[in-house]
Amino acid sequence: MLSAAGCGPDVAEVEDIPVLKKVFVDVRLDVTDPRLPLLQKLLLAHKVEWTEDRWDEYTDEEFEAAPLIMAGGTWEIEVLGGPRFGTDYDISNACGACGAGMRQTSAYVLDGTSRDSMPKLGQYRVVVSYNEILVDERLAETLENAGLSGLSFRSVYARQKDMRQTKLPWRQMWASHTLPPMSPRSTGVERNKVCKTCGRGKFNTSTKEPLRLAYHARDLVGAQDVNRMWERFGIARWNGDLKTAVLWQPDFLVSPKVWRIFKDAGVTGFRWLPIRVVEDDAPAP
Repeated sequence: MLSAAGCGPDVAEVEDIPVLKKVFVDVRLDVTDPRLPLLQKLLLAHKVEWTEDRWDEYTDEEFEAAPLIMAGGTWEIEVLGGPRFGTDYDISNACGACGAGMRQTSAYVLDGTSRDSMPKLGQYRVVVSYNEILVDERLAETLENAGLSGLSFRSVYARQKDMRQTKLPWRQMWASHTLPPMSPRSTGVERNKVCKTCGRGKFNTSTKEPLRLAYHARDLVGAQDVNRMWERFGIARWNGDLKTAVLWQPDFLVSPKVWRIFKDAGVTGFRWLPIRVVEDDAPAP
């Protein structure tokens, strides 16, 4: 099918996983590429199941000109950590339905027994854990020396099989500032599962259109170099018990200065999204 659609190694990546007895294929095409409808037609004809994701590509100039940039890690740098592995949180102000509003009160703890997660600490300079960003000590020092506003760090530990916690040469990025809710003119956002109790948790991204986050200019007043979103995208498995909780935390919104530091450090595994500014009476550009 790839050959018939003209999709070679320039746009297609094939991964054979014998253990799962499956072959995974990742194809990246521009939305205007004539090969896209041809490939979709072939997939339908051969009754092959697939998923689609749509996103915008940006130039360095567009990133530099953005007021803020969303920093999102991809699955390849995701590691296991959080409340199930010993990270403590104050849940006194947490939403009873989705957990939004809980406040971390300890160092961040990873699952030190994970054979999938721990090797990534030796492969990448930055990893993510349910939207928390963890950086190696050298990059943390670079960020500290840059004099960035709104940024501090917390220690990172790994919980071993015997429940001991060992300190790692990594730091958790910590933001002191949370932005107001995004503009309703943001697109690519699914709101059908948003928490009905607090309206803050269980946001999701749409696969039908690119994610384009928009804010009113007034809501960016007082923004720091490092901020967190008010909304929380992703899974929320919460019944009040931290030992069983699976909770994605709010995404980071950073200044172009932070984006440039990550870029110059050769950080991989991130998707960056420039924030758009809208006026009260104007649609998102």
